[in-house]
Amino acid sequence: MTKPSEEVETMDDATPEGSKPKGIQRAKLTAVIVAAVVVALAGIGGGYAYWTHHETNAYHEAVAQAENADKALMKAIEQATATEYKADQLKEPKLLDKLDAAISKAKALKGVPNDAPSEWLAWQLASARKANATDADEANAQAKALDAALKAVKGSKLAKELDGAKDQLKRGIDSAGKTLKDTDGKVADNATRDSLKKAIAEANSALSKKGVTDPKTYTGQKAKLDAAVKRVTDSKAAKEKADAEAAAQAQAQAVQAQAAQAAAQPQSSYTQSYNRYGGSGSGYSSNRGYSAPQQSYTAPQQSYTPSNNGGSSAPASDPHYGALGGFGGDGLDCSQAACSILGN
Repeated sequence: MTKPSEEVETMDDATPEGSKPKGIQRAKLTAVIVAAVVVALAGIGGGYAYWTHHETNAYHEAVAQAENADKALMKAIEQATATEYKADQLKEPKLLDKLDAAISKAKALKGVPNDAPSEWLAWQLASARKANATDADEANAQAKALDAALKAVKGSKLAKELDGAKDQLKRGIDSAGKTLKDTDGKVADNATRDSLKKAIAEANSALSKKGVTDPKTYTGQKAKLDAAVKRVTDSKAAKEKADAEAAAQAQAQAVQAQAAQAAAQPQSSYTQSYNRYGGSGSGYSSNRGYSAPQQSYTAPQQSYTPSNNGGSSAPASDPHYGALGGFGGDGLDCSQAACSILGN
């Protein structure tokens, strides 16, 4: 015998699909559709989530790049404006106008507003990412242009400094050569001239170098050359001073020698005397001064002796007696008259 359960099971399996009730078929179809919708929605949601996540990361990366670019640009502006340049300092003055224009354009960049988009809105994240990337590119470009303009100005300034330093060294060499020539045999220490020759040779060597980028290459040699020239001129001045002192000393010694010679000679004087009756005489005395001739007058000596007879007698040696003829009739004493005449 067949069991009841076996009979039921056999009947269900043997029933064709078409003979099953329709309600059962629709339920299965609905379940399949729901499952498909759920799967579709899950796929869409997952894709959007991935998109927003990707845009979020890209946005933050772009913001960091823009911030770094803006900082670099600000630093470039500070460096470009830290030093004031003038047109007369440059070999090419027009480069200063390009630098000023680059500074103005760099300062005009304002960056990106700090408005963070919603992290659930992928399109806002994408737009903000693009804006920051553009800002970074512009800032980098302006910083690069500013650096190039500043470098050109510095290079032009350096070129003019090099030209000036080189020209000064050339003139220094010419002047030093003239000093060397003019001081031959005129210095106290000839070693100073040897030192100047060496400095001139070194300066010419520096002048002939190629690819010089530092003005100190020329200015350093110019300083050494000037110092060597000064030593020579100082030595020349020392010799001139010593020669002048020696000449003055020699002159002083000559004067002293003459004075000593004059003091050693004997002192003498000329004296002349005149005697009216005794003539004149001259001779040297111990005094060199001149004495005027001395004159002397001696009156004739007379004598009178009266006689007892009232007559007169005169010495035969009296020259006036004969001239007067003795006493006159007026009773005058002839000797007295003679004295009167002689007095006249």
